[in-house]
Amino acid sequence: MNCVTKECWLGNPTQYENLSGREQESFNAAHLMGHMANWGYLEGQKINGDKFGADLLFYRSSDGDVLKVQLKGRVTLCKHYKGKSIHVAFRDKETDDWFVYEHDTVLQQVLDKGHLAGTQSWETTGGWSWSSNPLWLRHLMEPWRISGASQNL
Repeated sequence: MNCVTKECWLGNPTQYENLSGREQESFNAAHLMGHMANWGYLEGQKINGDKFGADLLFYRSSDGDVLKVQLKGRVTLCKHYKGKSIHVAFRDKETDDWFVYEHDTVLQQVLDKGHLAGTQSWETTGGWSWSSNPLWLRHLMEPWRISGASQNL
């Protein structure tokens, strides 16, 4: 059998939409780990049970950098992440590109643009996410793109 075609000794390719929520998170974590390797983060570790912190830790041996990463399905800002040096990672479902952004930096940029403050979601629950990114947010996220057509994966 040839794994380039649909038939492979490993079985059928994974159908993301058929996975449970936990399985989708594991699937996304595995894909993100592959993309992070392109940037020298060759060590990645899942963290279980961290309620308001990292889902994953990434280590780059060339400079000793460690990233604490919260894995999300879309751009998400949350008061619980503020001041914790958290990066948020998500895969854009339209482009299949990955973004890893420093939460507090993006939060401040969004607040500076006059968004969030005064909304019920932000004031009451302390969080905000966008199911579809408006144009102003897409421009804001562009510097945080880690994958795309120029990448190996």
